[in-house]
Amino acid sequence: MQSNTAFKFAPVFSEEKKVDVSLQDDQTVLKLSTWTDDLGWCAQKTMSLDAEMLDELHRVITAARIKIKREKGDSGEEIVPAKILEFPKFA
Repeated sequence: MQSNTAFKFAPVFSEEKKVDVSLQDDQTVLKLSTWTDDLGWCAQKTMSLDAEMLDELHRVITAARIKIKREKGDSGEEIVPAKILEFPKFA
């Protein structure tokens, strides 16, 4: 069942890019905009995804986040293996 209502979520920002997410009918709409001096936010790309594609996109983005975090760690630096210190043995 389709409805003509739209719902917008708060946008995701970086310094020069933003992604707007909204629901329109039975589609999730993603709109990428970039900041241009003297013009402001300029739309670059718009994608409409149905529920099945949105689920798959979520799965792929989550897998990418996990891979990046494993490679760089939570701090953004590459992971260095920890040194294991042995406790002294008492007789």
